[in-house]
Amino acid sequence: MIFLEFAEGVITTLDYILSTKRKRHIAGGILLSTSLFLGGLAVTVMTIKNEVTSIE
Repeated sequence: MIFLEFAEGVITTLDYILSTKRKRHIAGGILLSTSLFLGGLAVTVMTIKNEVTSIE
């Protein structure tokens, strides 16, 4: 039951935060920037890992 109350709180907060078109646009930009950053970081880590293992 605690999880359901938490989920309801999160959904209510998101609904309040994203109430206007401008706020949704800003939130979408932040999410897109974050996903591109994390994707680039993952590619970097994978290529560095391959280089380290090939040296040995």
